Amino acid sequence: MPSSHGAIAVIDDDHGVRAALCNLLDSAGYRSCRFSSGEEFLVSDCLPVAVCAIIDLQLACMSGFELAERLALARPDLPLLFISAQVTPRQQQRASALGGALLAKPVDADTLLALLTACLLYGRP
Repeated sequence: MPSSHGAIAVIDDDHGVRAALCNLLDSAGYRSCRFSSGEEFLVSDCLPVAVCAIIDLQLACMSGFELAERLALARPDLPLLFISAQVTPRQQQRASALGGALLAKPVDADTLLALLTACLLYGRP
């Protein structure tokens, strides 16, 4: 269910992960925009038109959860998907409390695309 009106924001401080996720999204027919930090995304032109955000939990300055809390104020309607190299039950609970799903890296492409479709259809995973 690719969107022709908005973009999927990918926020990860690892260039390789950003590139791989954006390549996957682009090849699936989505438009993507990439950011190396939460701060960069919050001041971008992509923020008002994003239809979903994929956020790494371990960002350099502002954590992924801190970014999600800021987005809850700026874009409460924005569906969130979290990714992390190390997933704990506590992180799973916090992601769920923030209205998002948490996937372990390396992210399974089919799972990510299925969750993304659910986000676009129903608003939250």
